[in-house]
Amino acid sequence: LLLFSIQHVSGNNLLSSIGGPVERLLQLNSNVTILDEGEIYTINEKFDGKAFFGRNVSMVLESGAEIIAPEDWAGIRLVTASTFNMLGGSVQGWYGKPAVQLHNGQSSDDTASFAEIYDGSIVGGQGGSGGVALDIHGFGTQAKIYGGEFFGGIGQDGVIDGLSINVQNFAEAHIYSGTFRGDMEIGTGSTLSFYGCFLQDGTKITGRFVDETELNIVVKTKNGGKLLLIASSRQECDTAPSMSPTNFPTVSPQPTPKINDAERKRTSVVLLLTLLMSGTL
Repeated sequence: LLLFSIQHVSGNNLLSSIGGPVERLLQLNSNVTILDEGEIYTINEKFDGKAFFGRNVSMVLESGAEIIAPEDWAGIRLVTASTFNMLGGSVQGWYGKPAVQLHNGQSSDDTASFAEIYDGSIVGGQGGSGGVALDIHGFGTQAKIYGGEFFGGIGQDGVIDGLSINVQNFAEAHIYSGTFRGDMEIGTGSTLSFYGCFLQDGTKITGRFVDETELNIVVKTKNGGKLLLIASSRQECDTAPSMSPTNFPTVSPQPTPKINDAERKRTSVVLLLTLLMSGTL
């Protein structure tokens, strides 16, 4: 039988929307904290050997937060109409496990979960085949990434084997900036979009985001997963987003390619000669 208890924790480790620090445990002496449905939680301190599970909750991670998952758990697992906002801090998964899981949990877009990540670090569990840093899964579930660090877990061979981003089962990821170590994967019916100036050569994506952060990553697609390279009118690219071989459409709007001084001078000379020959001048 599962035993439930409500416990108060000292300090501001876990702040609920009802004004007081509340911790709901799966069972006595458990390392898994079950968050109350419909509540908003802010974490800004360290939890070593603690996992957080929530259904229909909102969680905010601030600077100072540090979550190190217990055995056989992700650090954070949010499902069914939950939201996750990361402003700072860090999350690390257990041995070979994901660090953060954002799931739908149902078969309808109505129960999708959402995340916005601005800063901080998410690290997949070390060991085994390496854990996923951020796992985005389920109908309509969506993550928007504006910054932060995402490291797949280091496997038994001593290199990063875990995925930095995993998008599966009709989910979406929109990436505007960030640092990524470890491949990415896009699965069934899912979409991953990069915003900036990028080139694709097979599974290799290189380029830079609008804020000039560079990207050099391998992205694998399976079962109809889609990768989109989306240009921004706020950024000038040496070349527009493209793919080699060129069977991948560039998504509008297109940025204006850079023209250096030598090219401008050559263009001016050609135009002048054309006008002289035509008798216009």
